[in-house]
Amino acid sequence: MKRITLYQRLKPEAKAGLKLNALKGYDFSTDIIVGLLKSTQFYSDLTIDQVKNIIVFSDVKPKSVFDMQYGDFLFEPDLDEAP
Repeated sequence: MKRITLYQRLKPEAKAGLKLNALKGYDFSTDIIVGLLKSTQFYSDLTIDQVKNIIVFSDVKPKSVFDMQYGDFLFEPDLDEAP
């Protein structure tokens, strides 16, 4: 079974934030982020700088340190990882 990408798991409010920032003229940056998310399957594969850019351009802010550690504020759970 093919794993889903981070872009497919991205929460709707984060996708909306990326689209809005693309319309505001940040399309180069948002295109890079979308390409990255479409080619990555695991949150742990992202660098801190990549996560920072996703936060900035999605306008979705973490509420705790655990959000940053696990990415739950940005992504829906991966059902393939459930026990």
